[in-house]
Amino acid sequence: MTTKTLELAPQRDLIAGTWSVPEHDLGADLADPNTGAALQRQLQSDTAAVDRAIAGAAELHEVGTWRNTSVAQRTELLRRTADLLAAQAADVARYDAINTGVVESVTELFAQGLSDAVRSAADHLEADPGRHDPADAGRPVHLRYLPWGPTAVIAPWNAPSFIVAKKTAFALAAGAPVVAKPSNWAPASTALVAGAIHQALTEAGLPPTVFQLVHGGRDVGQQLAGDSRFRALSFTGGRAAGVAVTQAAAADCKALQLELGSNNPAIVRADADIDATADALISGFTKLNGQWCESPGSVAVVADVHDALLDALLDRLRNIRFGHCLDPDSQMGPQAHHSQYQHVSDAVAKLRAAGAVVHSVTPIPDSAGYFHAPVVIDDAPIALTTDEIFGPVLTLHRVSDDAAALALANTRNTGLAGYVFSTDIDEAMALGAELNCGEVKVNGTSVLDLVPESTQGFWGASGVGAHGDAELLRFFRGARIIGVERTGLPI
Repeated sequence: MTTKTLELAPQRDLIAGTWSVPEHDLGADLADPNTGAALQRQLQSDTAAVDRAIAGAAELHEVGTWRNTSVAQRTELLRRTADLLAAQAADVARYDAINTGVVESVTELFAQGLSDAVRSAADHLEADPGRHDPADAGRPVHLRYLPWGPTAVIAPWNAPSFIVAKKTAFALAAGAPVVAKPSNWAPASTALVAGAIHQALTEAGLPPTVFQLVHGGRDVGQQLAGDSRFRALSFTGGRAAGVAVTQAAAADCKALQLELGSNNPAIVRADADIDATADALISGFTKLNGQWCESPGSVAVVADVHDALLDALLDRLRNIRFGHCLDPDSQMGPQAHHSQYQHVSDAVAKLRAAGAVVHSVTPIPDSAGYFHAPVVIDDAPIALTTDEIFGPVLTLHRVSDDAAALALANTRNTGLAGYVFSTDIDEAMALGAELNCGEVKVNGTSVLDLVPESTQGFWGASGVGAHGDAELLRFFRGARIIGVERTGLPI
């Protein structure tokens, strides 16, 4: 068992270059997910403090100091930020593990990727500075891609540092001032991200209102979403919160990117390699302790191989090493917080009460922490398995053939990711092309993109927009064309 001390970075707002402690207590604790012991109170920024941050971003955009900086200045700032983040990767990983329950060996991989994500924003800006002049116009015509305006970034608790760092980096690349808000359940690592950006701004002599950080729950999220001074907002989180953000943002028609989660379908064909399929599904639905939006959730498996797949899944679940999130020997840790643990427990209990068979074979620690064993659920009523659980739960559904599997998969009203398992790649690719999902992987469940230039739409109720690096830069900018009118037009 680990002997590391569990401590979190203090929650501090960063407004106009000044650090301060948020004024309000949200009435709940940030707890050690391994034991349930309280670590910090959740804090929320005062309404007036949030307004000051928004006003600073709006004023900066109005005078044009940041949006008119050169591409070279913006890329230099981003690359300096990337260097600073690389030096803090270990601390970021530890805080993310404590806030999410995900084992540190995994959060280290995300933390080490922060600098690459920020450098990618710089690279994409250099490749596409936003200046596209028609070569054959014969007169001055300029097509420009410019920042919409001040931008809000609202991050989830399951990938707090990565979302804040990446979304902010691409918004800054676009020339937009950013006000970011981490989840009230996972604020610790974003303090390090904010510190790195602030240091890079200070070293470059740039205004501190280029990036600001506030804290809180729904109320602050609603304040950010409903403020007309923001012209773009990127939100990652649950559907209910996303709908509330959308409603708050609707009055002024700001640009929205919403990634709201998904109950992702997987199809297992009769010719699938059962061992390889079981390996991939186990990796997929236990990754991040099941707390990730592209986890395989609902498996349509051809009846002839159903029993073999179930046996293979359970064999692997028996061998998962559950433990403390900071223990290097742990393969899987606790759920992030008590509310998340209770949500998963209630969802499983509901399916069991409806007649489903719940298979739970993974030994869990004898602890007061939020450890929920991964479960495979069989024979659940299909109508009760359409929604995302967002936990280590996999439902199996017997189907007669590929057509029935596809029909079942496409009854889900969300479509972030889909999966197909087969030894016939051509057939798997053809089947995957019919799934109503933004990204479909054949014979794998990695969290990484299929190719570096990947883009992935948020289909159905999974959200609005898409992700992918080029797509992200495009979201934070709007097109404006300026030119001398053609002569002799008929109308």
